Amino acid sequence: MDFNHAQEYWNSQAVLEAKKSCGVGYQNVRSPCNVFILDTSSSLGKDGFAQMKEMFSIIIDEYATQDIKENVAVIVCGRHTKFLRHYSSHYEDIKHSLDEVEFGGSSPLTAAFFLSLACVKYGGDRIHRIGAFCVHPRIIFISDGRPTSFTNLASAFVEDSPLDETENDTDHLLQLTRSIGKKTPIFCIPVGRNPDMTTLEFISGQSRGGKIVFASEARQFAKYSLNIRTASMLSFTMDNDCNDNERILTSLACKFPDKIFTEMDQKDIIDICLRKYLYQSVSSMKDEIEDKTESPHEEKYPQMPRLGSRVRRGRDWRYDDHDNYGPGTIVSHLKEGTLLVEWDNGIKSDYRFGTKSKCKNKYDVQLCSEPRILVSELIATGCLVTRGKDWIWGSQDGGAGNIGSVISVHSSGVVFVRWQHGLISNYKFGADGCFDLEISDPFSPEAIKFLQDHVKKTPFDSRDGAQVDVDESNNCTDGNSSSTINSLSEKNSESVKTSSFDSVNRPILHVTKGKYFKNNSVVENATPDIETDGPTFTCAMNQWWWKDCEGKWNPYSREVNERINKCYKRDPKSTVIVAIKDQSLLFSYRVVMAKNQQINQTTRDISEIKLVTNWSCP
Repeated sequence: MDFNHAQEYWNSQAVLEAKKSCGVGYQNVRSPCNVFILDTSSSLGKDGFAQMKEMFSIIIDEYATQDIKENVAVIVCGRHTKFLRHYSSHYEDIKHSLDEVEFGGSSPLTAAFFLSLACVKYGGDRIHRIGAFCVHPRIIFISDGRPTSFTNLASAFVEDSPLDETENDTDHLLQLTRSIGKKTPIFCIPVGRNPDMTTLEFISGQSRGGKIVFASEARQFAKYSLNIRTASMLSFTMDNDCNDNERILTSLACKFPDKIFTEMDQKDIIDICLRKYLYQSVSSMKDEIEDKTESPHEEKYPQMPRLGSRVRRGRDWRYDDHDNYGPGTIVSHLKEGTLLVEWDNGIKSDYRFGTKSKCKNKYDVQLCSEPRILVSELIATGCLVTRGKDWIWGSQDGGAGNIGSVISVHSSGVVFVRWQHGLISNYKFGADGCFDLEISDPFSPEAIKFLQDHVKKTPFDSRDGAQVDVDESNNCTDGNSSSTINSLSEKNSESVKTSSFDSVNRPILHVTKGKYFKNNSVVENATPDIETDGPTFTCAMNQWWWKDCEGKWNPYSREVNERINKCYKRDPKSTVIVAIKDQSLLFSYRVVMAKNQQINQTTRDISEIKLVTNWSCP
């Protein structure tokens, strides 16, 4: 059958399973819900199949020891793709349900996720409240992340082969999991002889609060509901920022003076407090945003950045990995000093940008000129567009060839666009079979200039604390623009001189070696110790470097280096996606540490990387 018929078939199966689940009923109505998707296909290998069963058993055994009775549903995917158990807390029966499962067959993982809709969509409201936290049903996906076609039902009985894995199959899986993940966290546990970490990272990273859980972390992961309950009992958790680890640990000690928490429990509790936004009801979050936004696509404050401007996390960021370390798009002005941003991973929330209240001059985000790169979507918020084949709107776009930025995409096939001259309007992109727009090449000179103009034309007072990643010297088109930039630079110099300690440009204290601190010796004409948050880099222990197209070695930024090292420490064979600037442009790269390579996610070009473990530079 074709894709559409396969989609209809598995959707209908999910609806039927939801009805069966209602007949069976909850075992514990007031408990969190977990949907296990277990890959039993031959691509795992026999050792991988055994590892999958072991991970499943570890988590179920841990659930059985807790006073929170987790509801568990089980779906298997392989020779047979079906529900093994609907929601239940009969853990012994659940654990032994795998005794009847055959190893082998293909990997129609997309079909298994369609079936999960019976639990997370069609089966009613499964949100469980723990204190002030709303705990959504979570999907626990134990697999090697290598899908095969879900459109051929007969292929399930054919043994897996790498030749059966196509980009289309992966795209179908990512599209579905992206949709499910908007409300449902997806936790991926990699198993098998050769798990596809790229696919598993995309699935978990694009979901609401999901993450990769490695085999060594499985037992701790099973305690997550217990730690959510503990976090919900800390008095300040939902009312304050909770961006101070010591405050959280102090509150924990005061609330539970006689209880001992392991280091891993403490880490989980801190993580939950820092990511409290994940435990709001999605519908209430949407209502809250809509209540704040009288006219969602109105530029209310001319001194704030334009809608459609691209941003990254800023100097006062306090939301952990809300942005998944990627860029986003400004889609509304909520109030003075507050922007509504939709990140490229689909999460949408409000952030401070020069708020004048008690959080004076706080910048959660900073402007950037990094384009939106489509993965498998047809269109998305942040895309650049021009008039398309069905354009009938005259000069609304300011003239043929002018570029606009997409600020909202609706499932009906309608999108909202902000054009260069400021007009915001809606257009068809698929509705009634019409395409008023076409996607613009994000790396064309016109697109690059468009994004850089969004940064440069933001009123300068609003750019305090917002780092700008455009090379202004290379973008002066005439004498006037050059003089404007020079005047802005002069103004910036003055602002640096008068900036307070609250500003991003903090004063630098020069300290002579041996003067204030103990040193074995004082070296004449030694470079003073300097602490700075500026763009300069020092050659530190365990510093990663990348080679540019000119053969020059460059250090990764402090934040990126810490992220790579964290992944390297966890698993030297893992990969991680990072963003780095090359020739004044930001690109996304996949860092493959085991091969000392980084791969450009857009061009697929490969360049060298290396780890320097001493204080020297390459």
